[in-house]
Amino acid sequence: MSQSNFRECLRGNTGCAVIVAGSDSDGSHIDKLVSALKMYEIPYEVRICSAHKSPGRLLELIGEYESQGGLVWVAVAGGTDALSGTLAFHADQPVVSCPPDGLNHSCLTNPPGSSNATVLSPRNTARFIAQIYSAVNPRCRELLARSRAEKIRHLEAADAELRDRP
Repeated sequence: MSQSNFRECLRGNTGCAVIVAGSDSDGSHIDKLVSALKMYEIPYEVRICSAHKSPGRLLELIGEYESQGGLVWVAVAGGTDALSGTLAFHADQPVVSCPPDGLNHSCLTNPPGSSNATVLSPRNTARFIAQIYSAVNPRCRELLARSRAEKIRHLEAADAELRDRP
């Protein structure tokens, strides 16, 4: 997606995500998130910013994006994830933590006022974001319904296949 298209969607409040990763070493996890966001046609941008090493820059990013419209932040940080808590405290928009190292206790125990959600799976993170926007974005609603219908068809086909075995 081009920069201008992302900015248009951001101002339209119909569903954008900004993935903030604490390090570029989380590239494969970021790629999974990007792929999942594309499934729901959610425009996104990816930024690298460490809450530990450059907290001032993180605050600048928050100001830059939130002054332009509605979005959901996705925090990608492992280890002692300060990114989720710092982002959730300073941002007005929702924050979803999707740690690259699996169940990360840090993003589950942020202090009061740091109200992030934690979703471990990149696919479920994208689905959660689509659900957030489904009230204002008919396309998100449609893609969620399609995803549910496909899953149900798959399960029914698997059930039928098992019943038909000798």
